Amino acid sequence: MQDSWEEQNWKIYKERYGIERTAKMPDYKHIEIVDSRVGMPTAKVMASNGKWIFLHSSVDPIKEAQKNASTVSTEPGKFIIVYGFALGYLVEALLEIVDKKNLLFIIEPDYDLFCAVMASRDLRHLLGNENIYILVADSISRVNNTFFTIYNEVKYNQIIMTGLLGHQTVYSDFYQQSMKSVKDIVNSKVINIATMMKIGPNLIANSLLNLSVYCRNPGISSLFNQLKDLPVIIVAAGPSLNKNIHLLKEAKGRAAIFAVGTAVKALNKWGIEPDFIFSVDPQRLNYDLHFKGANTAGAVLVSEIQSHPMIFENHQGPIFVSGHMPIINWFGDSIERKGLIESGGSVANNAFVVAHKMGANPIILVGQDLAYARDGHTHATGTNYENNKYTGGKNQDYFDVKANDGGKILTDRAFYQFLHFFETWIEKYPECKYINATEGGAFIQGTTLMKLQEVLDQYCQEPIEIQEMIKTAQDSFCAPNKEQILEKLELRLIDTRGTIAEANKALKHLMQLEKACDNRQGKKMQQHLKAVSKIYEKFEKDQQIREIAEWFVQKELYGVFARTHEAERSETDEYSHAIADYSLYYRKIIEAAKSLADLIQQSMDKFRRKIDNDC
Repeated sequence: MQDSWEEQNWKIYKERYGIERTAKMPDYKHIEIVDSRVGMPTAKVMASNGKWIFLHSSVDPIKEAQKNASTVSTEPGKFIIVYGFALGYLVEALLEIVDKKNLLFIIEPDYDLFCAVMASRDLRHLLGNENIYILVADSISRVNNTFFTIYNEVKYNQIIMTGLLGHQTVYSDFYQQSMKSVKDIVNSKVINIATMMKIGPNLIANSLLNLSVYCRNPGISSLFNQLKDLPVIIVAAGPSLNKNIHLLKEAKGRAAIFAVGTAVKALNKWGIEPDFIFSVDPQRLNYDLHFKGANTAGAVLVSEIQSHPMIFENHQGPIFVSGHMPIINWFGDSIERKGLIESGGSVANNAFVVAHKMGANPIILVGQDLAYARDGHTHATGTNYENNKYTGGKNQDYFDVKANDGGKILTDRAFYQFLHFFETWIEKYPECKYINATEGGAFIQGTTLMKLQEVLDQYCQEPIEIQEMIKTAQDSFCAPNKEQILEKLELRLIDTRGTIAEANKALKHLMQLEKACDNRQGKKMQQHLKAVSKIYEKFEKDQQIREIAEWFVQKELYGVFARTHEAERSETDEYSHAIADYSLYYRKIIEAAKSLADLIQQSMDKFRRKIDNDC
């Protein structure tokens, strides 16, 4: 299996990817590199059933690759995923026809095969090519992490999937998992962009306006491991909650009841008081629909820092805070870490993670449909969404998934993202027992399906004391030094005003750059380009200010960067268009920074009022 190309191939591979060849000797028992009829090497691999499968044609692998490549879209703006590298013929054929600005992302699941191939032919033109990324991985986590990092949803307008049929046959399980992983990540990124466009400004604004209450209350981490091996029931507001909500009164005092904000009013109607209420959504509508007028005095509020301020201000019971928005980095160790709650975007995801980190076992899901009811309803009776129905049918955003009753049920992109989070978490932490007592909705892999009454009879018979646990955590909490927080805020205010000044300077240079371009003054063009680039680099390095400023204008900046990538693919783009886009970029940064400065000032005023009241 050795020849003169091996060392040179590995050398280029290391230079491109920074990965050394492993010391472990490859196992070539299931691999054969043989000559095709036309004399070019081809590869065959033994499948799990003992049959040998050719990965390339045994007659003419190059001709076969060119035929397969001809079916792939060649237009610019595509992210092309190739399952199976083998001897590289398909990748070579694709490089010949696809746009040079497209990226080929190759997944090769067999390291032994890759080693054999590296010794079989000269691959340096592929291994060192910047338009190709070769991922040699036999774990889905590596596919997840690498694809998530490399795939730029702004730069690429479409994903194309192709590959070697032999790979899809021999490594079929890994193929199915890889494609599902890609779909999940793309879905997640699409939803995250839409979410940031919609609520990005609220996230930062609320975080600053809630900073005072965030500092004055204990973090949720102070309750971690405090419900060790005790049952927790997480109540969401899916339509199936109608079937068993009445049983939750029986669970009170024998299980900790966690409720998402959407379900609180429905619980109120049944006279059921949850032990913990969770809030994440930063929009005012979240308060108006689900918290305003609800009875929450007897419950603990567990809220992320970005929740709407009215939720904090109107809650009469204990408060535990969570979250780590970018502004918290401003304060270093001045504010203790409150506890990170991972989430797939749903408040029920947050409650689920908290239950796990508090040591609960079993964790019981109720009303967690993650899908539309058969009649199209989205939420349970008693919620503000009880009359909402979807009747539009299936399309790319609405599709069927496996249902708890064994059939299929309609879901959407957002519900599917929440579902994926539950399944990923359960797979990662299988030691806990997860029970789905929703009695309807989508099936969650890794959960045990049970009726809620059966769960109560089997797991919820012993009394649970929660109030003493809450009091102990509150009594042990020590608030940070408020003056130190004010000093940090003052510094951030100065930095933000500096950002405004720098962006204004960039705008002036862009105006001068356009004049220099019109007059074909090469020296002045270079001078102004250099000045603008220097400011842009400064913004890129100043992560804390730049990131937060961009939260306010995510939609506009997304448009700027999308057009920039589109312009890079165009043969006719004019300099005036680029200058217009980047002028818009700096104007929006100024607009965002001014909003940020105003919020910092409001946050400082809140702190000062609190100090005066304490005195």
